[in-house]
Amino acid sequence: MARQYAIGVDLGGTTVRIALVNHEGHVRHAESYRSQATRGPEPLMDDMAAWILEVIDAGRATRDDVVGVGIGSPGPLSPSRGIVFKAANLPGWVNVPLCRAMRERTGLPTVMDNDGNLAAFGEYWAGAGKGVENIVMLTLGTGIGAGVVVNGELLHGHFENAGELGHTIVVPDGRRCSCGQRGCLEQYASAANVGKRVAEAIRNGEPSRLAGLVEEGVTFGSRKVVEAAGEGDVLAARIWDEACYYLAIACVNIQHAYNPSRIVMAGGMSKAGAFLVEAVRRHFKLLTWDLHDDSPDIRIAVLGDDAGVIGAAGWAWKAEDEGRWDQPPGF
Repeated sequence: MARQYAIGVDLGGTTVRIALVNHEGHVRHAESYRSQATRGPEPLMDDMAAWILEVIDAGRATRDDVVGVGIGSPGPLSPSRGIVFKAANLPGWVNVPLCRAMRERTGLPTVMDNDGNLAAFGEYWAGAGKGVENIVMLTLGTGIGAGVVVNGELLHGHFENAGELGHTIVVPDGRRCSCGQRGCLEQYASAANVGKRVAEAIRNGEPSRLAGLVEEGVTFGSRKVVEAAGEGDVLAARIWDEACYYLAIACVNIQHAYNPSRIVMAGGMSKAGAFLVEAVRRHFKLLTWDLHDDSPDIRIAVLGDDAGVIGAAGWAWKAEDEGRWDQPPGF
């Protein structure tokens, strides 16, 4: 009998989410586990292997029902070699041969990619990008992750690091980013930095109904900013509109660089729904060229927290369908 499922793993510094997913992208069973990443790579990979087997069992399947494992990991990393070079939120993860290690622990063939890439692949395969061949996804969270799908394939580039759109520069010599550059998109339009920019303006004397939170030392993100803007807070509305403006700049650049039919927005900020996407579309229309109408459809992602595990499982299914499980030496 043909195997029915793939395992998708979304590896993070706080949480590891694992799902049993069928060939149509439907989740049979999923669980979230605490990473306890400070222990280093070996204990966490031991746990991941055990959790994978737990999820298979909880989904009333066996290992023989599973084609393989796909893992979305923070990077930088090499999908072709199965190695995590370094991950800021995974202490001790330096040159970790993740694919080989997980294959040895689970007995299942394993592929991996950047977590942002696989979340984008999930939306392409089973979510907001379903039915089109070219999409770009922006994940608007603490930072801005991204993934680019061109003609049904994830774009990796020569150094396997393509699609770092959160670090495209939208303000020359602007705010310093943790990556070392200045003026990165994520410094102006991520969920965390939208809140940070409002708090900074309040400390500089601008009035806002969020001033009490700043005085109490409470850190807040885009959700509080959206709520305040919706209640008529002038400062919150201005910072939110600026964030949407910078996202629109990014979308124009994406349009010219990749020409996708859809740009999908995910992550914490995407929960603002129409309040986000309508503002981005409005700025995009004012910013884009008038030589040719090749504007992408800008929309909100639909898979939520499951995008990463569905995309990772989809990447495993793709390896199965294309016969790519024969891995080079070093895996």
